[in-house]
Amino acid sequence: MKSVIYCASRSGNTRAVAEAIADGLRPHGVVTVHAIDGGHPDLPIDADLVLIGGPTEGHGPTPVVLEFLEAIPTDALVNRATAAFDTRLDWPRWASGSAGAGITKQLRLLGARIVGQPASFLVSMKPELLPGELDRARAWGAELADVMSPDHSLPAHSAS
Repeated sequence: MKSVIYCASRSGNTRAVAEAIADGLRPHGVVTVHAIDGGHPDLPIDADLVLIGGPTEGHGPTPVVLEFLEAIPTDALVNRATAAFDTRLDWPRWASGSAGAGITKQLRLLGARIVGQPASFLVSMKPELLPGELDRARAWGAELADVMSPDHSLPAHSAS
């Protein structure tokens, strides 16, 4: 399986989460991690799984993540397996919002096949990742690999 992860990160926390997710995916194939830096998305045609993540600000994705999603060609992700993740404050989701939820909404609009619920990894006000979050990220990557395995049928998620 070939996976590609795109992430935006302001303080390094989301990048660390992306690398941990990659660690969870690596036993199952090739994984690359790319920074979302305002450039044009270069989505590999042969990627089996595309993950997009970023920090949560103002209850949703940062402007650079939204620009990245808007720049994806309309047919690039049709029926492609995708998942979203974010970092957010350790508050109830209704209070902090979730970049992952906003990314997932955009992925659905692009016709992508969503293979997992958006995952949030928690940070403190400093901001720094809370203890255990990188382990959770590795485990989530492994779960996604399991969902993508040929002997596992992909769940169908309805738009919400």
